[in-house]
Amino acid sequence: MRERRAGPLEVRASGRTLTGPAIRYGDVSPSHRERFEAGAFALDGRTRWLDVRHDPERVIAWTGGGGLMLEDRGDALMVRAELPAIPAADRALADVQAGKLAGFSIEFRALEERHEGGLRVVTRADLDGVGLVGAPSYEQSTVELRGRMGRTMRARIPAKTQVACRCSGVGCRMAEIAEGMDEMFREVWEDFQREAVAGFGNYSESPLASVSSGTLRGRVLRSGDGEVEIDLPDSPTGAAVIAAHEAAGVIVRPHLDADSEGEQRGDTMVYTRPRLRGILVSATDAREGWPEPELIATPDEFLTTPPKRRARRLWL
Repeated sequence: MRERRAGPLEVRASGRTLTGPAIRYGDVSPSHRERFEAGAFALDGRTRWLDVRHDPERVIAWTGGGGLMLEDRGDALMVRAELPAIPAADRALADVQAGKLAGFSIEFRALEERHEGGLRVVTRADLDGVGLVGAPSYEQSTVELRGRMGRTMRARIPAKTQVACRCSGVGCRMAEIAEGMDEMFREVWEDFQREAVAGFGNYSESPLASVSSGTLRGRVLRSGDGEVEIDLPDSPTGAAVIAAHEAAGVIVRPHLDADSEGEQRGDTMVYTRPRLRGILVSATDAREGWPEPELIATPDEFLTTPPKRRARRLWL
């Protein structure tokens, strides 16, 4: 049976080139309750297609000379597409830049799988093709463009402070990062063991920036608090963040991964080993402990220098 899934990815558009992971191994799709094991896709010399929304009449690149390259890098199935000068590719590129197409989606047939509780684990699959889609299945399925408007949102993530919790935990009203702020930031911005994406409200539908493109930066202050900087894109989403900030105000908070460790004490979730999955900007006039972010001019070193993807450190 042929299936389709949009993977946890960041698509970058530079000129006529689209790059990013089609699927990250190990990430769990909340809508399908499944994950793919590393090396699940055995690529061969068969032609694969990149199309728009899995429409075979809207092919924009292909392997074997059509600008599409697929590579298994161990942690993800990577895509690089040099779009040819054809009308379908021109329209697709415009839709990516406008935010109408928000991610890659794989089309596959599962050959081997197992179940772990209520989770489906695909261990071997045949890849039929890749599509550009607008509704990703995984939380980190985003499209992120290089264009920046010259404005950066700087925000503090307080340590050892109770703040309003926006998670879905039953009875959890507040949250506190009691320990582990240094390790959480080091994993993302020094060791590059995790990708993180910033978004407005929902980073899968309204992406703003990412670590790998250099537009989302973070550090730990001497006070022990974390600090993040988000270079706002020159897009409707970036403009919406500024409008919300100037009207009712916004909060900037971390979205923690499911493998974060902590315990609930009364109505407060106290984290001792937080793991960052993304940064969310939300419009609100009720801060409930969250510091007010500030808008600054993007530092010249980040605005004028093309973003460079930093290599991840390999742990043996």
